[in-house]
Amino acid sequence: MKLNRSAYLFALALLTLLFASNKQMQAQSSANTLDVVSWNIEYFGAPYNSGPPNKDVQEMNAKRIMRMLNADIYGVLEVVDTLRFRRLVDSLGQGEYAFVIAPYCSSNTTGTGNSWTSGQKQAYIYRKSIFSNVRTRGLMRSSSSAYTNWGSGRLPYMLSATATINGISRDLNFILLHGKAGATQADYDKRFAGAQELKDTLDAFFSNTRNLIIGDFNDALNTSIFPGATTSSYVSIVADSTDGDSYKSITLPLGVAGQTTMINFPNVIDNHVISNEVTPFYVSNSAKVRTDVTTVVPDYVTAANTSDHYPVFSQYDLSGAVSAVPSSPAAAFGISLFPNPGKSQHFLKSTKSIPSSNARLFNATGQLIWNGTIPRMNAGGTYSLPLPALSAGSYRLELMHDTERTQIQLLQLK
Repeated sequence: MKLNRSAYLFALALLTLLFASNKQMQAQSSANTLDVVSWNIEYFGAPYNSGPPNKDVQEMNAKRIMRMLNADIYGVLEVVDTLRFRRLVDSLGQGEYAFVIAPYCSSNTTGTGNSWTSGQKQAYIYRKSIFSNVRTRGLMRSSSSAYTNWGSGRLPYMLSATATINGISRDLNFILLHGKAGATQADYDKRFAGAQELKDTLDAFFSNTRNLIIGDFNDALNTSIFPGATTSSYVSIVADSTDGDSYKSITLPLGVAGQTTMINFPNVIDNHVISNEVTPFYVSNSAKVRTDVTTVVPDYVTAANTSDHYPVFSQYDLSGAVSAVPSSPAAAFGISLFPNPGKSQHFLKSTKSIPSSNARLFNATGQLIWNGTIPRMNAGGTYSLPLPALSAGSYRLELMHDTERTQIQLLQLK
């Protein structure tokens, strides 16, 4: 998708207005929400002269900060010393967290050898009580162009899992990025091409899944660190706000507001972007740069003893209860249910094109008994609901996508 500058700026203004006008909640870690953090821990534990000079102090401070953040999943960048990293994870609780590290990094495709041991690696830390069915994969690993554009092999690292909170489960994909660094034309061009190939890959293989793109993008979303560009090198993702594979750049307003995610750099280059399938669960205005790390490490900035990046946070209610998505009658939503009343199978029929939607079924007492995803439907299409066996009675079916929600009474006969 190619966009001219005017189209990009229009989309940027629209996104900024959308987020600025939504004033719901100030978010902190909560047992009732999914709390997500990305953090570049500058050359963590590197046994050479890069990053904070005292690696023991860096490790101790990272432990303090993660305990304060108390997130459910962390996407971590620049992990060098894997033994220190294991100690860090173990310190967060009595076996409460698990971790995975990408089996590749810049200039290494095998996950073995000196170049991997001493390289900057991507990793996840996740709360085991929330995440199940955890799988990981590197995206575009067979693409020579992606290898070049993503820091010579620092390819996006995906973690797919089922997250369950308060009995509600959602399948999620986290895509952790560590973009090509640098502010030259060549750096910009590589990030631009890498972002486009990532977008094409997600559209081709993950167009109807719940995707959260997080990490160190090494570029802003509202502008670019390359002085010769007026648009982000991630424009293909940022401006994609209208089609069926749309993404919302939830940290973009932070950049517009003049915030920064680095202690020595004036831009928000660590970002969170979510697909339209995730939007109904996003806690509005929860995306934030966690500069409050200084409450537990007061000299975080002045001593440069932990990282040159701040953690970035966002929060999600898996029930969708905090969503600001407006409600519409089923006819306006473009959906009907048949047969209704019915005895066995129930079908949805669409009167217009409807994006992929989240579905929930509640019984007469309000108990959630089923949830799932309805794939994108074209006008006139039908979809067989994969509901469990239902007792006779009245149920409430809720459908929701990124811009609209509705509910339908479902009557089950004997």
